[in-house]
Amino acid sequence: MSNALSYIKRHWYLPLTLILAALSLLTHLPTGEEIVSLGWDTFFTLILLSIASAGIEKEKVLSPVAAFISMLRYTYFTLLFSLIASYVLGAMIGGYASALLMVPITLSILKNAERGEYAAKSAAAVTIAAVLGSMALPSGSIANLYLRDRADSSFVMAMLPLSITGFLLLFILPLFILGKNIKDEIFIHKEIDKSGSSSMRTLYICLMIIATLTALGSFFYFDILILFIVVIAIFDRKILMRVNWAIPLSFIFLSIFINAADWSISSPLALGFASEIFGSTVSALLAEIPIAADALRAVNIGGLGLITGMAAYGVAARIGKEGKTYVICYLLYSLPIIAILSLAAVLL
Repeated sequence: MSNALSYIKRHWYLPLTLILAALSLLTHLPTGEEIVSLGWDTFFTLILLSIASAGIEKEKVLSPVAAFISMLRYTYFTLLFSLIASYVLGAMIGGYASALLMVPITLSILKNAERGEYAAKSAAAVTIAAVLGSMALPSGSIANLYLRDRADSSFVMAMLPLSITGFLLLFILPLFILGKNIKDEIFIHKEIDKSGSSSMRTLYICLMIIATLTALGSFFYFDILILFIVVIAIFDRKILMRVNWAIPLSFIFLSIFINAADWSISSPLALGFASEIFGSTVSALLAEIPIAADALRAVNIGGLGLITGMAAYGVAARIGKEGKTYVICYLLYSLPIIAILSLAAVLL
């Protein structure tokens, strides 16, 4: 019972979307055409990315990155490279998965270096970096996967001004964390866990790259899904027990609910507010098709804001006693960043 409650706390969105889908089915049974149009391409691509994320975590693929970061002399560069790693990973496997992988690594490095006073602020910054990175590629979020083929312009080019602006902001975030201690040095370094098979690390790095390219539309998702099934069946069947199935399933449940409600909005401002309050996935599903570049940017910027964002909530639920401070820091950092990105979206 306690395990079930713990799972629900971590993946609160799954039972919520399931209830919404069940209620919608009582009022509207989807037709065959509606079932086909639920966004199965997004669903299966999410499964590919979830498998890659689980393998990266299991095989400690990021251990060399953590070892490199831990060797840096100045706390500023320790934080900066943690943010950059979170940003890049956010673009490839999603902001949610990146935050859950990089926040524990960053906190472990700070703890080993006896810099625990920066823990909550750093966790918030790493989460924001993951979400900023998720704007760069379709693989960065559920919303982007769903809107990838529905945008009336190139996804990467439409989001490029925000991606560049977000990356430049990474160099400023450590200044807010350190304050006057900008020249703080780290003198204590401890060994980072490097367990895991090197061959399996290579395998999951390859799968991550393939999943990211599939999200970009380079491969047909169903063919790659068959490839993943065959590879996992041969090399690592147990990884399926570690996959976060809640994310793709919650997307389908939410699609069923919104399809039954037949809601749609296209105003960038309205989509931005919807992302702030309900999360970028809901906002994307509410968007009319095709969606303009401005609306695409609004969905991504709004998804950064409130703690209802999946990445921020996921970290807050797992960070323990620092959770309340983390939430405050996240909001303090994210709100001005939203303003800067909104300005960039208008001017660039």
